[in-house]
Amino acid sequence: MQVLDDEGNLFGFVNVIDALAVVLVLAVAVAGAALVFGGNDQLESDLATTNVTLDLGTQPDYLVAEMNEGDTYSLGGNSELTVTDIHLSPQDDQTHVTIRAELQGQPNDDSIIYADAPLRFGRTLDITTSRYEVSGEIRAIGDGNSLDRETTTVVLQDTVPTTDAREMTAGDEVQLARRTVATVTDVAAYARNNSTQRTVYVEVELETYTQQGERRFGTTQLRRGQTVTLPASEYTIDGRLERIGDGLDRKETDVLVESTVDVETAARIADGDLATIAGHETAEVQTVTTYATGDPDRKRVFVGLSLQTLSYGQRQQFGDMHVQRGNTVEISTESYELSGPVRRVGTLEERGTLANRTVTLRMTDVREEMADTIETGMTERSGDTTVARVTDVAVEPAVIIATGDSGSVNVVNHPFLRDVTLTTELQVRETTSGVRFKGDTIRQGSTVVLDLGTITVRAEVVSIGG
Repeated sequence: MQVLDDEGNLFGFVNVIDALAVVLVLAVAVAGAALVFGGNDQLESDLATTNVTLDLGTQPDYLVAEMNEGDTYSLGGNSELTVTDIHLSPQDDQTHVTIRAELQGQPNDDSIIYADAPLRFGRTLDITTSRYEVSGEIRAIGDGNSLDRETTTVVLQDTVPTTDAREMTAGDEVQLARRTVATVTDVAAYARNNSTQRTVYVEVELETYTQQGERRFGTTQLRRGQTVTLPASEYTIDGRLERIGDGLDRKETDVLVESTVDVETAARIADGDLATIAGHETAEVQTVTTYATGDPDRKRVFVGLSLQTLSYGQRQQFGDMHVQRGNTVEISTESYELSGPVRRVGTLEERGTLANRTVTLRMTDVREEMADTIETGMTERSGDTTVARVTDVAVEPAVIIATGDSGSVNVVNHPFLRDVTLTTELQVRETTSGVRFKGDTIRQGSTVVLDLGTITVRAEVVSIGG
């Protein structure tokens, strides 16, 4: 068969001119396709990406619940945004949102052009998805696609109702939009001036991030004195930052506390009693010594306590109180409350070495019927310990000076008043500054009070023997 016949047809079928026209059209089509598809590849390769931190401010819970890593927003053209990290924190009954986003756009020096403008701090970017629409200001540009996150241990101090303090336990979580933003790891609670409020120190692990060199929880820079709000399911903490980077530094501090209480309370105080506040242990009674007072309905007590304190360097803190002599401690057990000044720190006992001394006491102008009730062998006891024992009693009439009818001055016995001299054996504490009895220093001329069971006597010290 001829390739080209007499009529100019190729292989007898197609005219040569028509064939050339078809080839030309095909060549143009192939070139156009190459230009289109090859141009897109070139355009794609010319785009660049960078990462920014956006502050979206406070958002309602229903909207925050729709946000997720991987959400994208395309403006068309060459600009696209992808959410790569989300940080939530509570603020004003809503949720503060900070996100990290990857932006795609045309290169611009070491950054990009996004939505026809360069990236600048403070610039507002919109995010619109099929589920929500928000906007936020640029707070950081560059670096990785995740926030510089860290779990930071802090201690918060707050004053809360007793019911709230009772609900606080280690393991409590604060969640926003099903994300855990804080976890309670320890709680210490203390009384507060006989009120229904309690002082709490709460150790918390916060989900924080670093921005421009500063550790942050939402909009709050973590610095001492700043306030952090944590809405748990059963309570809300509005606490002042006491510590950052460390938790509660618990110590056990021994103190001796003095107080005057009614006789019923004195009878209930016992070794091993546990003091609690809203279910949190604060102290344990280690020793108790009870003494009589001039009022038969009141007792003076010295109570040795092991306090659950918080350490701040060399300083020990018990609630709002710095543990030192003279400051007042308040504790509450199931059966009584006790409040009194700290007499000693670092020990449970009174000052001095225990010893027995023979002490002579004298009472003057005692009514005869009262003097007759004082007998040898009478004692005053503190628990199982005898603190005073009468070993001898001498009674003699009180004397009076009377003037006779003739004007003479006579010394005569009083008809019913008596002077009483008691020889006693007292349990005392000997110190470098003198002898102490029932918490007070005694010397010649001092007054002591003895509760001898059926009678309470107030007598003057005449002498202190060995």
